Amino acid sequence: MSDAVQHKKSAKIIAAEERLEQAKRALRDAKQAENRQQRKIADRQKIILGATLLNLAERDERFSRVIDELLKRLTREQDVKAFRDNGFVTPRPENDQNPTTEDGVHTGA
Repeated sequence: MSDAVQHKKSAKIIAAEERLEQAKRALRDAKQAENRQQRKIADRQKIILGATLLNLAERDERFSRVIDELLKRLTREQDVKAFRDNGFVTPRPENDQNPTTEDGVHTGA
């Protein structure tokens, strides 16, 4: 083969490699965008469930106890601090028909 043919082939290969790299970047970017969207959806679902639980706890002591139990199960210090250091108080029904202690024992009142 002549040098001119080899040089042309090299230019084609270089151009193809550049297109391949662009395609790889586009694929990576598309995957990252999809992952961000999925995380956004999952975060939104968690927020909705949490808000629903808090709302129910204001009306039903059973849900207040669920929150108390969930808080007891937090293990990461940063998670514990997020509630402890920011004055979180478990919502309770105003007119509790079945009052309980923190341990979930009915007081009979």
